[in-house]
Parts: sequence; C-alpha cells; structure tokens
Amino acid sequence: MRDERTIKLLALSLTMNKLSGKVAELTRQEWRDLGFYYISSTEQQKWILHGSKIGLLNLCKLVEEFAAKDLPLGEHDHLLPHWYLTLTSCDTFSINRRGISGTPKQLNEFAKIFSKSVQNSNKGTTSCLSKDVFNSEYAIEYTVQGDNYDPSSKDPQL
Repeated sequence: MRDERTIKLLALSLTMNKLSGKVAELTRQEWRDLGFYYISSTEQQKWILHGSKIGLLNLCKLVEEFAAKDLPLGEHDHLLPHWYLTLTSCDTFSINRRGISGTPKQLNEFAKIFSKSVQNSNKGTTSCLSKDVFNSEYAIEYTVQGDNYDPSSKDPQL
C-alpha cells in the first residue's frame, strides 16, 4: 500500500498530462502487479481490459479474494493504479461506471464466467461479455495479449 506522501504525489501528478519520475515508475509497477490495463468507456458503456491470459485472470483472483472478505454492504476496494475500477459489496450484481459489485456468491459467479471466457480466448483476440451476460449497465471487453505483455504500455499518462 502507498504511504501518504506517495498518494499526495500521485494525486498531484494526475492533474497533469504525463506522469514522470518516481510517480511514473510507481504507476508502471502497479500496472505490472495488477497484470492488466483497464479503462472505462462511458460512451460505449463498457470496461476495456488488455492483458496476457495470466494478467486477465488476476481480475478473477482479486474478485474472489474480495468476495471472500464478505464485507458489509457498501464496502469497496479500488484496484491500483489510478483507483478507477472498484469492487463493491452490494446486495445486487452490477457492472457499471464504478466497477463490479455484488454479493460474494454473485462476485464468485462473475469470476467463474470471466475466467472461462478468458481461458477459451486466443492470444490477439478481443472478446466482449455483453451487458446481457450479467444483466448489467456495462459490458466487459478484453484483449488477450502475449505472455510478456506490459499493461503499463497502454497508460497514456506514462
């Protein structure tokens, strides 16, 4: 987890176009640790992910770990970097502009479906789990990259 000074540096740097120095390297490492790059398209109502199969499957692991906490409703975790994508404890499943929310059972079911879809995808392909799959506001589109893919390469601030 980041210390308070690092968080302030990151917050300050996000108001600028490009990150530099220590903040840029910290952000690069956070993307690499996450294993995939994500961005939300409000116009298309979808989350767009890029990563190797292992990187994309890390989302499933993170969702399952969050579900296992069985947190009170409204509790959430932000996925680094930039903290855009959140996992939220909620009484109904949803994928929306904030992220993914639901009960532990619903979150685990999402992870199972997403995992199966990623495992059945080939390198270089883009797939989309439509809003209808999850009866949700947003879809999830993902592109499977090669095993050595660096998710930080997609971040326009780096």
